[in-house]
Amino acid sequence: MTGTADDRRASALRHAAQAKRQAAVTRAETAIRTLIKGKQEINFRSVARAAGVSLDFLYGNDDLRTRIEKLRDQQKARPVPDPGPEHADSSDIVHILTEKLRRERDTRRTTVGQLEEQLAAAHGELLRLRRLLQQHGISIT
Repeated sequence: MTGTADDRRASALRHAAQAKRQAAVTRAETAIRTLIKGKQEINFRSVARAAGVSLDFLYGNDDLRTRIEKLRDQQKARPVPDPGPEHADSSDIVHILTEKLRRERDTRRTTVGQLEEQLAAAHGELLRLRRLLQQHGISIT
């Protein structure tokens, strides 16, 4: 009798986890569409922030990861043309330059964030390798 109750609980937990995962995928897809419509920069951080999901979730979902990478690359390949200053007054120029500066700052923040993630992963790998060497009696000085 306990086996059936345990099986039902395990099944309910699996179902709840699957529903939670599907809800997160739906939120991420909605966030991507919203970012596209708003002509905002699409990258892992912007999608994670807009969808309320973690970066690990996005990187771990192959479909979402591929879609975000494709959209990010498309945006980089298609730079937004700046209207010429001869057709704009000084307030427009300030707005254009401010927006350009914001995009560049966001791009740099994204790049720094990605580099920090890679560095953390490298540090973790070094720690794992050091522990492995210690287990085999090899010391590094």
